[in-house]
Amino acid sequence: MHGPTQLDVQILPSHWPFSSLDAHRCWDFHCERGIHFIQITAYPENLEHPRHMRFRIEGHRTHDHMRENLRVETDIYLAWWHARTNHPPHPQPQRTHVNLSCRGLSLCTAEPLNPDDIVTLQLILPGTTLEHLQCEAKVLRVGPTTKKGHQTALKIVHILPEDTEKISLFCLAEHFRNMQSKTRLMGLMLGDW
Repeated sequence: MHGPTQLDVQILPSHWPFSSLDAHRCWDFHCERGIHFIQITAYPENLEHPRHMRFRIEGHRTHDHMRENLRVETDIYLAWWHARTNHPPHPQPQRTHVNLSCRGLSLCTAEPLNPDDIVTLQLILPGTTLEHLQCEAKVLRVGPTTKKGHQTALKIVHILPEDTEKISLFCLAEHFRNMQSKTRLMGLMLGDW
């Protein structure tokens, strides 16, 4: 942002998608700032440099992240078993790549599950403290089989409120960590440009 009414945009050469720009066309920008989504409507004001432009802001809206909708791609330790076989021995949690929110998760499973199956999940969330929790989830859908297994989406149906909060805080921390990594990468790329 360059003052309250101007937006400066710098686009890296590898991301430049246009051969020319229409100086009278309205642009919509969508970006993140902390835990906020910002939507900006603007018109080109200065196009002297092919990849460094100034826009006149006509309007903007800010939306906060809904914590319950915040999803992250991450690795956690996870074990699962069918809820109807809820007796030991249970599998030990294994490091698993998941798409996680406090409402559910998706992952690749070696064993195929069926829609509407109920499974018990044991999760260990890595971080400064290893948060252990257990919940039940319902299989929403099973996607095509890949080299990694069966792509499976689950909705959490029974969980303690404090465990929902643990997942929510973990997702928020992962989101900020990912944003910091992207910021460092952008700084390195712009420094080399």
